[in-house]
Amino acid sequence: MAVKLVVLGLMLFQAAGETAPAPAAPAAAAQEATAAQAAPAAEGAAGSEAKTAPADAPAGAAPAGGNGANAQDPPPWMSFAPILFIGVLFYFMLLRPQAREQKRRQELLGGLKKNDKVVTTGGMIGTIADMTQDGKFVTLKFEDSTRIRFLRSAIHGPLDDKAEPPAAT
Repeated sequence: MAVKLVVLGLMLFQAAGETAPAPAAPAAAAQEATAAQAAPAAEGAAGSEAKTAPADAPAGAAPAGGNGANAQDPPPWMSFAPILFIGVLFYFMLLRPQAREQKRRQELLGGLKKNDKVVTTGGMIGTIADMTQDGKFVTLKFEDSTRIRFLRSAIHGPLDDKAEPPAAT
């Protein structure tokens, strides 16, 4: 389940990254380059000291010393590392222990047999008197010969003889 969530999250982020605008037409790029070269020249004449891209640099390149697009960006997969880490953490902290507990409980309920002393989820203590063929229902016998049918899943577990309080007389 967690793996599915992580994969779905990765697919959504990847799809969001693909919606980048298309590159400009060559004529529009040439006009932008001409305007970009003319603007620094006008600023330089006005007395401001603006950093400009070298003359042999491609159009749209970052100025020298700036943090433009040519700066070393981390690889794209690094932006998904926190999400992946959270997914792995979610799996090992929540899903795996829960699956282990369910497996232990199924083994415990599968190992029940006649004359076992058990505790129900409601706290009733009884002895297994009968089980149905399909194993869904269990009949418990209590101290005063009362018999009550329970779902097998309503059994909390076997009763520890040490934990049983002494009978009141």
